[in-house]
Amino acid sequence: MSRVPDRIDPRLTAELTEHVLAAGIDLAGVLSADPLPESPAVYRHVQAREVLPAARAVVVAGFCVRYEPRLQPSRPGAPRGRFTPYGSRAFQQMNAHCEATVGSFLRARGYAAAPLPRLPIKPAAVRAGLGRYGRHSVVVTPRLGAWVMFSCFATDAPLVVVEQPLNAPVPCPPDCRRCVEACPTGAITADYEVDRARCVTNWLWGYHVPPELRDKQENRMFGCGECLLACPRNQGVQPRRDYPVPIDAAEDSPELIPLLTADEAHLRATLPAFAMQAGVDAMRGNAIIALGNSGDPAAVDALAATLHHEKPQLRGYTAWSLGRLGGAKARRLLAAARIRETDAAVVREIDRALREAGEQTE
Repeated sequence: MSRVPDRIDPRLTAELTEHVLAAGIDLAGVLSADPLPESPAVYRHVQAREVLPAARAVVVAGFCVRYEPRLQPSRPGAPRGRFTPYGSRAFQQMNAHCEATVGSFLRARGYAAAPLPRLPIKPAAVRAGLGRYGRHSVVVTPRLGAWVMFSCFATDAPLVVVEQPLNAPVPCPPDCRRCVEACPTGAITADYEVDRARCVTNWLWGYHVPPELRDKQENRMFGCGECLLACPRNQGVQPRRDYPVPIDAAEDSPELIPLLTADEAHLRATLPAFAMQAGVDAMRGNAIIALGNSGDPAAVDALAATLHHEKPQLRGYTAWSLGRLGGAKARRLLAAARIRETDAAVVREIDRALREAGEQTE
């Protein structure tokens, strides 16, 4: 005989919510396991029933990640990058805490619980009733603004689900354009629409950064958040100072030059675990561009090494940075690289860099 499905259990749902909030997690919601709309992302989206075929519901846990970065200024010979106030040091630990909290509760009651790191998370949070899209396309919650990250879990538990519409009225005043005006690259192209190819946050996951926009990255190593800092809905949200789990002790403004040649172990010891999800090459690429924006000639020697990197994208970034820094040594390095380079895209980068550095090529 086939199993008779459990009836929806409001008490179980209430107990789960109470358990999650008592564990130091800020928000909890439940939606059905039906497919969610997908959009371009830094990874391939995976729906709930692809992970757990018997899934009946998705649990969404949200936690505040607003914190004050401990930034140190650059000094000659030691330029520094910077991380944003948007959860770089807390996400991994809080995500694991959510997984342990939700998973242990449901499994102790005989139900399955499977993490969904690649679910379309923003529409899940909106459909679960935890917030709505702001004009910047980030989910805005009533109490914590957009300073929230979410973790999602599939379960076969008979939970009460919420199905808020994705296109419900949004909290942005019609005349507010602060996020649009604050975006350094003009990536918010229309209300609730973001051109990911121009979004600094998107680039820093390792996507190619257009040469004409690299100066907009400044010394950012991961994340941007200018739209969130400008958003009126985020004003008054206090930086979180108490977490239920230890968070990264990583620096918020690491020295850039060592990141170019250090091994992976050094990067993992130096940079937040959340940022390292993007991979070693992405972090090196971000550091290369940040050095080009630093104006510090001390970076030229370090960039000489990445001009030989196996990845063409990093060689191209290096050429751009050397062109920005200029000087006789940078020109010599570029000229030598131009002779040996075989990748056409990198050759174009070198030619542009040589022109910027003041020396024309044939």
